[in-house]
Amino acid sequence: MPEQNNYIEVMLKSLRKKVLVLDGLIDKCEEQADIIRESEIDWEAFDINVSEKQALIDELVQLDEGFEKIYKRIKANLLEHKEQYSDDIKEMQELITLITDKSVRIQADEERNRRIIEKSLAVVKKDIKASRTSVKAATDYYKSMSRVNYVDPQFMDKKK
Repeated sequence: MPEQNNYIEVMLKSLRKKVLVLDGLIDKCEEQADIIRESEIDWEAFDINVSEKQALIDELVQLDEGFEKIYKRIKANLLEHKEQYSDDIKEMQELITLITDKSVRIQADEERNRRIIEKSLAVVKKDIKASRTSVKAATDYYKSMSRVNYVDPQFMDKKK
C-alpha cells in the first residue's frame, strides 16, 4: 500500500496547490476591480490582468485533470479501506470545502466586475455615439455654410 499512500499524498498536494492558485485568482479579481473602478480604465493593465488570470485558470484545469486521473486510479481501493485513510479523506474533504468556498467567491467577484465593465462600456459607447453625432452635425453645418455664397448656374439663353 505504499503506492496508494503516494497517490493520496499527490492528491493532497494537488488540493493544497489548488487553494493557493485560487487565492491568486482572488487577488487578480480584486486587482481587476481596482483597474475598472478608475475613471479612466487602463485597458493595457486590464489586458495584462486578464492574461494573468487565464494562466491561473489553466493551472487549475491541469490540477483538476491530474487529481481526477489519480482519483479514478485509486477510488476503489480508497473506498474499500476508508477507515485506514480516514485522516487523509477528512483533510481532502476540508480542502474541497475550502476550494468550493473560494470558487463561489471568485464567481461573485467576476460577476461584479462584469457588471462594472458593462457599465463602463455603455458609457464609452454613448460617448462615441455623441461624438459621431456632433461630428456629423458639424460636417453638415460646414457643408450648408459653404453653399451660402454659392449661386447655382442659371439657364442661359444662348440664342442671339
